[in-house]
Amino acid sequence: MLTRPTPNDISSFYLSRALPEGGGSNVVNVMLVDFRGFDTLGEITVLVAVALAVFALLRRFRPPKESMQLPAQQRLLAPDVVTDLVNPRHAADTALGFMMVPAALVRLLLPIALVVSMYLFMRGHNQPGGGFVAGLVMSVAFILQYMVAGTQWVEAQMSLRPLRWMGTGLLCATLTGVGAMLLGYPFLTTHTAHLHLPLLGDTHLASALFFDIGVFTVVVGSTLLILTALAHQSVRGHRPGSQAKPTQAGAA
Repeated sequence: MLTRPTPNDISSFYLSRALPEGGGSNVVNVMLVDFRGFDTLGEITVLVAVALAVFALLRRFRPPKESMQLPAQQRLLAPDVVTDLVNPRHAADTALGFMMVPAALVRLLLPIALVVSMYLFMRGHNQPGGGFVAGLVMSVAFILQYMVAGTQWVEAQMSLRPLRWMGTGLLCATLTGVGAMLLGYPFLTTHTAHLHLPLLGDTHLASALFFDIGVFTVVVGSTLLILTALAHQSVRGHRPGSQAKPTQAGAA
């Protein structure tokens, strides 16, 4: 049985119907937003639920005091060990302070990442790309801002509002399916149109574009919400009343 050729009924089905019925030549993306659109809607709903759960668990979490200091292996060093851990650096040290050059470079990368993200998003229906990939590229750009500039600077300079991103994304994806039902078609059925736009010429437009917008915004919003919950741990104090347990001396 292992030597017999396997049937290719499933792959041939999608390959033959992706362009005429889904309106796109990227078979993988057409499967995600058209043939298996309801499955994708469930996936982004789960992603929103996970992000909300992480935020709810970490929102009032305070790290214990013992987790905010150097581990014992670094604090208890022999006097003859040549290391800078004996005299820890302070916040004014350039190695631990604000790094100007990386911060400036990361800020310049943010608009570039936005352009790359939009490029991947717009070409995703016919070429490699799509809402998931575009959302991840945009999220990585924001993660770099948090890593280099810090939580307080990012939130003072940018109004990210991840909850609105997630809500808008779910609403957009759901309304795309409801719109198909109002026209008498099954939920999330894709419709395509060929428009002649000034400066752009002939443009192929599929209703799956709006569903992909929802996927993009949900990915960005969920990533930002989880990132915000994790990043806030670095600016919070330890739990009130938590004290590091002193090391018990050996019995005399």
